[in-house]
Amino acid sequence: MTKFTLVFSLVFLFLVACSTQPVDPTNNQPITGDNPALHELENTNDSAPMEQTNSQVHGSADDFPLDPGITDQFQTIYIDPDQVKILHTEIAEWPDSCLGIEQIGVDCIPETTTGYVVVLEVKGLEFAYHSNAIGSQVQPATQGIIWSRDDGGQTKCDRLIIFLPDTANVCWCENGEMHARSVNLQEILNEEEYELMIDSLTTFTKNTVNQPSSDQPQSVMVSLTFNGQGDTFPNADQQASLNKMAELIFERITTQN
Repeated sequence: MTKFTLVFSLVFLFLVACSTQPVDPTNNQPITGDNPALHELENTNDSAPMEQTNSQVHGSADDFPLDPGITDQFQTIYIDPDQVKILHTEIAEWPDSCLGIEQIGVDCIPETTTGYVVVLEVKGLEFAYHSNAIGSQVQPATQGIIWSRDDGGQTKCDRLIIFLPDTANVCWCENGEMHARSVNLQEILNEEEYELMIDSLTTFTKNTVNQPSSDQPQSVMVSLTFNGQGDTFPNADQQASLNKMAELIFERITTQN
């Protein structure tokens, strides 16, 4: 059990009463270091979380028991538990089995699901998790980065969603078939790279970028929605760097064996 897992154990034990190791990405294109596209981000340093949800909140969570085993799903080595703040918890009701959250490659069953919303803050970011009532299903709910690459529906169907603090969902088309994958960012980012992403989210405000892909024909357009929680609007070079960061994360995930 990691230290962050222990924090969540304490969170949900409180509700009842009232580790994966990172992969060394040295064979991948670096997101920091010698990558000039992101140097602009490294030279720059509170808002509500961008929670993607369709729910009805019913109030205090004290009336619903929660299995502490829920915390087994929260495992990361890049977050210091001393930095985690528990902001609030709520009982909620969602219209589907996905807890009101879009999950790439998952078909959601339309059924009323009662559970919890837990909102935390770490590294200056606010983010939420959704769970069902017994804690057997847990999903991150705050979208930090939404990226897509499209050529008008001909061959490209690339998409990346990063849920804070460290979950990435992707889908892509290859040989006429759609593929989907969900990973923890510690599997494809080292700690320096992860910190750069978090710093960008806490520095820049929400912004959208639409531009040609940097490594594809001009007919391929990239769209980036960056749900930053800072108060600085990025300039054009910084927006290009944010876009490049999302592209590189996508490429690392989709080229994993």
